[in-house]
Amino acid sequence: MSSTYLLSNFKPVKMYNRFTCLVLIAVVACSFNSCTKDLDLRPTDAVDADKAYTNMKDITAGLYSVYAGNSNLNRVYIGSILADEVKLSDENRGQGQFQFKWQYTSTSTPAGLGQQYSMIDQVHRILDALPKIPAANADEENDKKRIEAELKTLRGIAYLELMINFMAQGYDPAGLAVPLVLKTDLFQQPARNTTQEIMAQVEADLAAGRAESLIPAAPDDPLRLSQSAIAAYQARAALLRKDWDNAITFASSAISLSGKTLSMAEYPAYFSDDNESETIFKYRDNAKPQQLWRDTNGDIFFEPADKLKNRFDRDNDIRFFTFFGSDGGDTSIIVKYPGSSRGPQINDLKLIRLAEMYLIRAEANAEKGQLVTAASDINALRRERINGYADVAFASKDIAISEIMDERFKELCFEGFRFFDLKRRSLPINRDLSDSRNPNWQNLPADSYLFALPIPSTEFEGNPNMVQNPGY
Repeated sequence: MSSTYLLSNFKPVKMYNRFTCLVLIAVVACSFNSCTKDLDLRPTDAVDADKAYTNMKDITAGLYSVYAGNSNLNRVYIGSILADEVKLSDENRGQGQFQFKWQYTSTSTPAGLGQQYSMIDQVHRILDALPKIPAANADEENDKKRIEAELKTLRGIAYLELMINFMAQGYDPAGLAVPLVLKTDLFQQPARNTTQEIMAQVEADLAAGRAESLIPAAPDDPLRLSQSAIAAYQARAALLRKDWDNAITFASSAISLSGKTLSMAEYPAYFSDDNESETIFKYRDNAKPQQLWRDTNGDIFFEPADKLKNRFDRDNDIRFFTFFGSDGGDTSIIVKYPGSSRGPQINDLKLIRLAEMYLIRAEANAEKGQLVTAASDINALRRERINGYADVAFASKDIAISEIMDERFKELCFEGFRFFDLKRRSLPINRDLSDSRNPNWQNLPADSYLFALPIPSTEFEGNPNMVQNPGY
């Protein structure tokens, strides 16, 4: 499934060549006040950059068009079907089979570069225009400062998402990631930068967001960045590069700044968007994640994996019926995205949730040998998910890491984490035979080249400096 298909509500702008250096800039036709509480972020037109930004209303519309590109729907898809979260349904008519069977190539890659580089190019165009826009008053001057910080943060998020797709498994600072582009230039043909160079940009951009006090601490409007959300992305980045101390620090900041608490009572209705009890940052664009797994006519493309379902206490873990249902004993349908008041298949995408921060902090503490502290976070999460839960203690680091990874598998399923979790820890993918149906699709070794997704072949047509990942 390509990013073009998944971003059906996001109108890509025209490309100069096959590398995503953009000629035109998409602008959202909505004002700050009308969009901030219901951010249906869809660019509606493409105009010349020199004419796009003449006042703060234009700048704000441009900011929202960058937010419009920050969907993780494709990540949700590939994070599940490339890993061990789903199995093919008998009703599957070919949807996603090449990806599920690890038969993807540079011409059928699960991930592209267009979505994130479109975001990045828009960031640069707005940042270039921003100093030229006069502020009418002190409020507009503050708006300019906040928008600049948000734009840099969104650029950092885009580079983080690109990096996890195309870098090799583990974290090799000297390994190739993606091209680092820091300006709009229609004629550039950038080479790929190292993982370390991309990570340095990610961390600098996220730090710029955290340094701006005009960005609110708590996610009062979770459709827009908060200090809590930025700290959460910092925690993700630190976890990826095995910086355990900063992973703990940033995850703790995200938790405390959010003002949120884990809640068993709110959880069953949480994925119906009936409450924001654990939301730190989300995406809204009439997303229909249910359609990743089943057709509008009810046909099921992918069922939840037996391996995943068997991890749950079916009687006491509220996540089991929240994710898979239990009507008549049929649990073959993924119902984590059940629809909402905005439509029977429409759900907000939870980009950052409180539970993830507990899991990041637990993993980092376990890596540091702080097993009591790690267990405390796991116990806190499980108490709000499992009726009658009894706290556990970890006897060793290996046991702790195994339990934490298993908890991530359960809590974050179908949210775009599993494939990338196994990749960052250099672990294999091992499916149950009942899920794979064929031994050829059952196990992917930890050292497989397929963990580094292929650069799309079209990127080489206009850029001789692009280098493909090994094996493709």
